[in-house]
Amino acid sequence: MTTIKNQRNKEEIEKLKSNMFSSDWNLVKESARQLGELGGEEITDFLITLLDQSDSSIRDRAALALEEIRDNRAVEPLLRAIFKKENEGYTGTMVFALESHDCSKHLTEIFRIMFYQAYECKMSAIAILDTQIFEFTKEDLMEIKDMWQKCLRNPESCPEIENEEVKKEMEESVNGYLEYLKE
Repeated sequence: MTTIKNQRNKEEIEKLKSNMFSSDWNLVKESARQLGELGGEEITDFLITLLDQSDSSIRDRAALALEEIRDNRAVEPLLRAIFKKENEGYTGTMVFALESHDCSKHLTEIFRIMFYQAYECKMSAIAILDTQIFEFTKEDLMEIKDMWQKCLRNPESCPEIENEEVKKEMEESVNGYLEYLKE
């Protein structure tokens, strides 16, 4: 009896995985939700592989399921996908997914997102910086300071920095961490 049940569960999981590639958005959304609820190592590993897909909608589906699962093994694959040159402009959902994960060892990467990514990504990065506790070194802080100075000198490289509200939020995040250099 247990073997039959396990086989049925396995078949259902394989169907949900297959659905992630469907053109039916409602089916995909429901499958991603169910995979996220199921969680587990096999499902997390599968979703992480989807972050390498060239289709941004597949990456987004995987990111939303990973956001639901909250398995921290997804942090580095999400960051790799976010910083891939070919994904530029299509990373908002992946950055959002990071909000539910422990980014404590990735302070400079979160600041890099805040400095160089689009508005939606900046807001998620600021949320991460405001709600999580980070491990960092003086070198990390110097790198952040250097990135901020480059943004101020070259505002064209830092989307939305000319929006005063956005610039103020970014500056507050930067100054909050650079205070540690004074100690």
